[in-house]
Amino acid sequence: MGIPVPFAWSESFATSYKNIDNEHRTLFNGLFALSEFNTRDQLAACKECFVMHFRDEQTQMENANFEHFEEHKGIHEDFLEKMGHWKAPVAQKDIKFGMEWLVDHIPKEDFKYKGKL
Repeated sequence: MGIPVPFAWSESFATSYKNIDNEHRTLFNGLFALSEFNTRDQLAACKECFVMHFRDEQTQMENANFEHFEEHKGIHEDFLEKMGHWKAPVAQKDIKFGMEWLVDHIPKEDFKYKGKL
């Protein structure tokens, strides 16, 4: 899936879990804001959104005994490791990577837990 223009969450990314969909909206907003206002504070806010979302999502997966939990957690950790190297101002190629990762991750990985949490 390509990066949507404008870069924003849409119903095509709905997981059927309102709290997760709201968090996904926040991730889209955080990356969009980082692309527009590429500051240290915006980068810190964006990273925090991802950390908080991954923690929440992983807790729900673990509580539901989701069969792909460890694999999914590893994918999150790999992304956070890459994001951890970003420095403000963040290179546009890195922001684009984050956007592409998010629009690919939700339908390819998060949709696996639809109806299972």
